[in-house]
Amino acid sequence: MRHSHRLLAGLIIAGGLSGVALAAGPAVQPCGDGPGPMSKMGRHAMMRADPAQRVKQHLDYQKYQLKITPEQEALWNAYAEKAQAEAGKGLVKMRALAAADNLSAPERLAQREKLLEERLAAMKAVHESFNRLYAALTPEQKAIADQQAARMGMRAGRSPAGRIAPPEG
Repeated sequence: MRHSHRLLAGLIIAGGLSGVALAAGPAVQPCGDGPGPMSKMGRHAMMRADPAQRVKQHLDYQKYQLKITPEQEALWNAYAEKAQAEAGKGLVKMRALAAADNLSAPERLAQREKLLEERLAAMKAVHESFNRLYAALTPEQKAIADQQAARMGMRAGRSPAGRIAPPEG
């Protein structure tokens, strides 16, 4: 269950609500400086893209990696619909709040608190849907989902502890 929380949190925070997707499709290249959607230039282009489109791309990639079966399709669709419904909402509201020049510091903090509460409620709704899907996954699919969750939010060249990863070889 702990891994499903991390996967969901990563998807919503990184891919859904804040609008940052981690993958662009089945042919995703590893993170780095070379060509591909996850190169430095590719990541910058993705950050300017529509949050809803990035979430759709991430979900398509996740579905491909998990190899969702026809029996799991209804649960997948429920989860994907919830995630897509929330895509970019938090980002839009945060930008509007940042642009509001007429708020005092206490008013701004109150608005930010309200925004975070709304995002948390949305995350809980997606999490509930994800938990139903996760329960229906095979052990192999769960292992893939757990691996995806472990990598979420990590930047290229960094280990999970946030240190520079040693060179391979």
